[in-house]
Amino acid sequence: MAYNILALILLALFILALPADATLYKTSGFLFALLVIVQISAAVSALLTLKGQGAEFSGLQQLSAYVRSGKMPGYLDESRRGRLQRSGFYQYMRHPLYTFSMIILIASPIMTANLAFITILAGIYFYTGSFFEERGLVKRFGIDFEQYRAEVPRFLPNISAIIKK
Repeated sequence: MAYNILALILLALFILALPADATLYKTSGFLFALLVIVQISAAVSALLTLKGQGAEFSGLQQLSAYVRSGKMPGYLDESRRGRLQRSGFYQYMRHPLYTFSMIILIASPIMTANLAFITILAGIYFYTGSFFEERGLVKRFGIDFEQYRAEVPRFLPNISAIIKK
């Protein structure tokens, strides 16, 4: 949880420190409405992905465990903690939260230089972070995750696989 709080504080400070902004493009009318609908759809999809996992994802579950027991919960050493998620959006892509977050950023109906810069940095962060995250998932789930990784794309779903289902 401390990592999440620190990341949010640093992101806020970074955004506040950005120089004066220039508008790269500004949509209107139908295209504006369409992009907002895409953003809302991606946000709802991200929330659906988190359904039942919000407390763990935000770090609140770990904080609660710390308050109750007085010690930090273990992670990779708890092989029985949780299970490999393969349902919902996870059956189509391994990192749906990263994908939906990028869709929200890219589908902005008003793009500024600062937002474009943040979008690029977020893309690099998500891409790089997915490797570290998956390394931990291999340690935690072993061959099950290796098989899942061989079957399901990292970020962009395989459209033909979706149509077949």
